[in-house]
Amino acid sequence: MLKVTLGLRCNVCGGERFLLPTLHEASEDVRCADCSAFKCKNDDLERAMSAVQRQKAAMASVA
Repeated sequence: MLKVTLGLRCNVCGGERFLLPTLHEASEDVRCADCSAFKCKNDDLERAMSAVQRQKAAMASVA
């Protein structure tokens, strides 16, 4: 697992640090690093982050 700070908050404890699964792990759950609460699936996080990057790129090309 990788411990990272994301622009998200845990719904249980309010933490901003999360554990992301690596390729070598069977689990695909993204969990709070502080309280271990489930946040989302790894694939859902990747899709959301990709969408944000596309929006930023589109806004930069307009400006």
